[in-house]
Formats: sequence, structure tokens, C-alpha cells
Amino acid sequence: MKNLEPFRLCIQKRFDLKNSEFLKRLREGSLLFDGAMGTELIRRGLSPGECPETWNLKHPEIVKEIHRSYFEAGSEVVTTNSFGGHPVKLKAYGLENRVKELNYEAARIACEVRGKGKFVVGSLGPAGKFLKPYGPLEEAELEEGFYLQASALVSGGVDGLLVETMYDLREALVALKACQRAGSDLPIIVTMTFQRTPRGFFTLMGQKAADCLERLEKEGADATGANCTLTSSEMAELAPVLRRATSLPLLLQPNAGQPATDKKGELVYSQSIDDFVAPLKKIIEAGVQAVGGCCGTTPDYIRQLAQFIHQK
Repeated sequence: MKNLEPFRLCIQKRFDLKNSEFLKRLREGSLLFDGAMGTELIRRGLSPGECPETWNLKHPEIVKEIHRSYFEAGSEVVTTNSFGGHPVKLKAYGLENRVKELNYEAARIACEVRGKGKFVVGSLGPAGKFLKPYGPLEEAELEEGFYLQASALVSGGVDGLLVETMYDLREALVALKACQRAGSDLPIIVTMTFQRTPRGFFTLMGQKAADCLERLEKEGADATGANCTLTSSEMAELAPVLRRATSLPLLLQPNAGQPATDKKGELVYSQSIDDFVAPLKKIIEAGVQAVGGCCGTTPDYIRQLAQFIHQK
């Protein structure tokens, strides 16, 4: 049989280089992330078409208040207000030259309210345009943008990097590579967003959920999973599929149901707090180490989720 000792030592060395406290908690399980940032910003006056990341400069106390509210609700991990901080996406607002400033401030603000035993992860969302041949982006341009974003988040003091809501495995892998360059000593989590179809769960680009996670593990992600698009009930169906696909820690963050517009023209979500929390039992029993919320979830959702986890 082939001697596996060199391989084991290599893996152990890689683990030792990482933020061991955060990774240890992630591997132990029952780690609670926060809920939606955008939902909370809208509640506080974010206008349609306004760049959320500018609030890191214009209204830092409000962003800080949102992070604090999630920590107080029971979150052990909060996510920076930098989801749209890639230069390609910021270019739509004429802010492509302020990538470092906006992302650094996002990290700094969140870290200011981080207490003992709590963590902050830097959020990196999709660039907003497709890679060639489906869109205009070259991989080199995409990677450089993610590198600038991740580097600023690392400089701001985050405990890890979260590449999230990825609808294309190719873009997710580019972002992972950029994060590895920018913060090789920090844990990197990559979560995809999947659609439920009669044939199973697939990305917008038609990539099978299990295939995505297998590839992400192969390319060196420290944890993986899914967020957005799906309700918690649908995530409960997806959880065992993902668990079978990877040995890495899993993070699942469902939406609070499906979005709709009420009579006042305001965005509302279909799942009540009780409806959202109930399927989380199946998700955790499937072997998922970390949970939280995505679009439509608030500190109230996280508070009840925290009570559920602590009663386990």
C-alpha cells in the first residue's frame, strides 16, 4: 500500500497555517452565521439602485448596528457588507477605483463589534457579468478583481473569506484562486446557489450540485455549501446530496422563502420565522456544520434559530 504519511503531513501543515480557532469551530459543527445584510439595509433606507457598499463610508454606524444586532441575536459569525465589492460590479456605480477602500471599511466595521469567540468573514459575491463565451469577462480580469477585493478584506482583519451565491462553478473557482493568493493563511468557504429541478439541483449554468462541491474540495476550499435561491425546506432536500459529495464542513444559508411584492410595493418573503426554522433540524441531522440565513432573514430569524440550535 502506498505510504500516506507525506500526504497526511502536507494536509496537517495546510491546516496549521489556517486560522485554527475558526476552522476548529467550523469543523465541530452547530456554528451559527448571520442573516441578510441587504434586507436590513433596505429596512434602514437603502434606495433602489443604490450601491450597498457605499454605506460603509456614508453610514458606517448603521452597518455596524446591523452586525451588532446579529451578534446579539446569537450569530457566532457575521458577514461583511462587501457582497458587491468586485470592481466589475462597482463599475456600474462609477466606483471601480474604490474597491480597496469600500472592502477594507466593510471588514473594519464588522471587526469593531466582534467579541471574544466570535468571527467575521469577508463576503465576495458574483461579479455580475458572465465569463466568455456567455459574457464579456476574461478569467484574468475576474481573478484580479477578486484578488483586490479579498486583499482589502484581509487587511481589514477578517477571520476568513466567504465566496457566496456563485451560480457558475467557473467563476467560483476563479474567486477561490484569488482568495488563496490574497489570504492563504485564512479559511476560505465557497457556497454555490442552486435551483431545484425535476432532475435534481443545478446551478444557473447547468452544473450539478454534487459535481460543484467535489471540484471545490479538490481545488482547496476549506468549507463549502449553498446559499440563496432555495427555501429552508428545499435546502433540507439538498443537504444530504451535498453531504455525500464532500468531506468538507458544510454551510447552508436558505432564503426566507420566495420573494414577492406586497400591496405597498415592498419586498416580502413567503416563509414565517417558524416555517423557516423547522426544516433546519433535517439540515443539521444531515451532517451540516454551519447554518444561517440569506435573503429575507433578519435578526429575529437568527434569534429563533439560535434558540433551536442551543436546545439540540
